[in-house]
Amino acid sequence: MRKVTTQTISINAEYEKAFDYISNPLTQKEWAVNFMKDVKEVENGFIAVTPFGEMPLEFSSDRKTGTIDIVLGGGEPIPTRLIKNGNGCEYMFTLFQPNGMPDVIWEKEGISGLMEELEVLKSILENK
Repeated sequence: MRKVTTQTISINAEYEKAFDYISNPLTQKEWAVNFMKDVKEVENGFIAVTPFGEMPLEFSSDRKTGTIDIVLGGGEPIPTRLIKNGNGCEYMFTLFQPNGMPDVIWEKEGISGLMEELEVLKSILENK
């Protein structure tokens, strides 16, 4: 069974602004700095350039509920959620340990990499 972590970050930015930014596939490369090397728009969608190669990228999002599910390579959705909190919002990101990733790498790089990316996202949104 793969390990899972859900990390949450408080963002002092309007919900609508944060939702529009996070749910746009093209912005992923700006804040998912450890995983998304680039995102290309193609005729039928988007292609993510990752350390593991290129793969299709899809988003399934709903502004009302705050869900922003990320689907890479046609696999399982990566569930994320944006929640209003006063004048700001909370962003929750659930990351599953990739198949074949050793536990020691997951613990040292997977979780810390996600936390670093969420800090980058927070900085971008709070300084826009």
